[in-house]
Amino acid sequence: MLASNTHTPEIIIKHSGLLKASIVVSKNVAKKAVDRNRIKRIIKEAQRVIGPKAASYSVIVKKNIADLKTDQVKELLIKHLNKHA
Repeated sequence: MLASNTHTPEIIIKHSGLLKASIVVSKNVAKKAVDRNRIKRIIKEAQRVIGPKAASYSVIVKKNIADLKTDQVKELLIKHLNKHA
């Protein structure tokens, strides 16, 4: 399976085929480490709830989503995972 990408204004999801998930949040997205870590925790929890099919993707955050709830991020991830299922 070749790597492919899906994206929204908030995130880019790279489908790698590997079993390791990665999350990238740069300082351009959120200046404070507290906000970057919160974004990572929200995405990790959403991936945990979704299950193993979310484990083979890299998530690159393009916009500060620290104010979103876990359920909102989960819906965003599920929407993109279903596009490539």
